[in-house]
Amino acid sequence: MLEPKSNIETNIHLVSSKNEHTLNNSISNTVISSTTTLTTSTTILKTTTPLSTTITLPTTPESTTISTPISTTTTIPTVPTTLLPPPSTGKWIVQENNTLCIVIQMAVQFNVSYTNDNVTIYKVMDVPSNGIAIGKCGKTEQNLTLSWESQNNTTQNNFTIHFVKNETEKYYSLHHFEISLAAEEFPNDKSNKTVTVIHMTPQFKTGLSNSYKCIKEQQMNLIFKGSNVTVGYLKVTNLQFQAFRSDNTTIFGLAKDCSFDTPDIIPISVGCALAGLVIIVLIAYIFGRRRSQARGYLSM
Repeated sequence: MLEPKSNIETNIHLVSSKNEHTLNNSISNTVISSTTTLTTSTTILKTTTPLSTTITLPTTPESTTISTPISTTTTIPTVPTTLLPPPSTGKWIVQENNTLCIVIQMAVQFNVSYTNDNVTIYKVMDVPSNGIAIGKCGKTEQNLTLSWESQNNTTQNNFTIHFVKNETEKYYSLHHFEISLAAEEFPNDKSNKTVTVIHMTPQFKTGLSNSYKCIKEQQMNLIFKGSNVTVGYLKVTNLQFQAFRSDNTTIFGLAKDCSFDTPDIIPISVGCALAGLVIIVLIAYIFGRRRSQARGYLSM
């Protein structure tokens, strides 16, 4: 017997050729309850509009149709995202034998990954603006190393910048970055070794008496030593440096700005286009002159 306040209404229409109370042999011994309960998944979607589901039971020759409103609910998990503040800009110098050879200012942030139990974990860190600077003032190679304490204050992290001078062409460049992170920065790493990554590419060229300036963000890949696999990246902003100095002032020399740097492909493309245009004009001139000479011969 149907309950009057049931949310599920079932209409069962049975057709029999001889007796309304006798089912066909194909559906004998089958009892269809007038009240049907559908159990949905444990993860439920909440919708304001009920869904109507029609289920047709395959009976021959009779058919049973059940119309059931289903209310479902779903819960979508949200992943919290933490935005790190931009790194602060610091300024450092390297002085040796009473001679200041390197002045640099920049804001640095890097992201290094490591794998533990087949799970990749990322370490994001800023180079603190109060890091201690030491370095070497060589004739053809100079470097600056920034050091700061690890998170357990037991060992130090190091960030080293290498400069190389080209005496023949009278310029120098930032040759590569090198980052050494203490094992304490990776507490889940069972190897307990210092992690060292580098960005190895000569760039940021400028004249020997000039500084190099690049305010916009520069992003560079980081790799392990002896490997070409990228394991992170380095972000540098508000960069200005001058190496191979021979005075004791901390004022930057005339700056070469990276915003005026253009890839070599641009002047090459422009030169090829101009050369092609000259060739086309020359061919057209020769062809036109020959036609005018031919017309002159015909008139004679």
